[in-house]
Amino acid sequence: MCVAASAASSSRRGRVDCGCYSVSLPRSELVKGRVMSHVPAASHHSPLTSRSPESTSRLRRPPIPAIAVFARAPVAGHAKTRLIPRLGPQGSARFQAALISDTLRKVAVLRRCVQPYLFLAASPITFGRSHAEAILHEQPAAGAGISEFSVTRQQGRDLGERLENAFRRLLRFHPSCVVIGTDSPLFPARILRQALGELRACESVLGPCPDGGYYLIALRRPVDPGRLRSIFRRVRWSTAFAFRDTLRNLLQQGLSCSVLEACADVDLPRDLQRLKENLTRNRKARRLAPATWNFLKGSVVRCPWQKPHV
Repeated sequence: MCVAASAASSSRRGRVDCGCYSVSLPRSELVKGRVMSHVPAASHHSPLTSRSPESTSRLRRPPIPAIAVFARAPVAGHAKTRLIPRLGPQGSARFQAALISDTLRKVAVLRRCVQPYLFLAASPITFGRSHAEAILHEQPAAGAGISEFSVTRQQGRDLGERLENAFRRLLRFHPSCVVIGTDSPLFPARILRQALGELRACESVLGPCPDGGYYLIALRRPVDPGRLRSIFRRVRWSTAFAFRDTLRNLLQQGLSCSVLEACADVDLPRDLQRLKENLTRNRKARRLAPATWNFLKGSVVRCPWQKPHV
């Protein structure tokens, strides 16, 4: 059940409850927008070659929502760099490929009612005949199910600019758009359906991570294109403030926002160890991330105090 967050009249700051934690925001920002806190209670195949939203929109009538997976290419030395001390360059790239594979599989389940995209950050790769071929060349595991997706390259100097450009492009041809990352392998596929449903009542959706980031953001088309720049600017990316900064920006623009349940992401070695322990003892979790489990069960994840065997 969704409930509206409100600020107490006796306080200048209001608190938004997000399931696992709360965010304190100025009361003036809360009254500009509505925050909804949610706690859990015909087939189309895109070709391997990149297809633009323009051509996709002409193939589908009426317009349907878009779900875009944002991922870094699984290139050794450039993917999951903070995990290289534990997995090595090749291992980190293979882990990234597994994360991509699990995320694509969840999105592909909805391919009959959404248009799936893969936005790839692949600066080390020279894109040739197709973006998809570049992925398959680097890590075949990441290419599982990729034929369902329109694949394109992320454009922008930082994550905020890349998100802004992706939303600006997709909302021209789709009534709404959900962007999902690949760093939260245990998010269930129902989260995507839930985000699409929330967009019927709210203008935006955020899926927070316990560390202060977020794994999902969704927007409806009525968003003024000029507002997109404001939504993704002044955000402290890759810090504990990314979710709070983005929520603040949404509210300052007068947009209502639904906050989904939190899902943990995997950025640091301790996150990786926690994920492996969870998958080892939890069969349900293994079903959510089979490619990730297949990688981790055959890998040695060293703890900081462990010395490599000679």
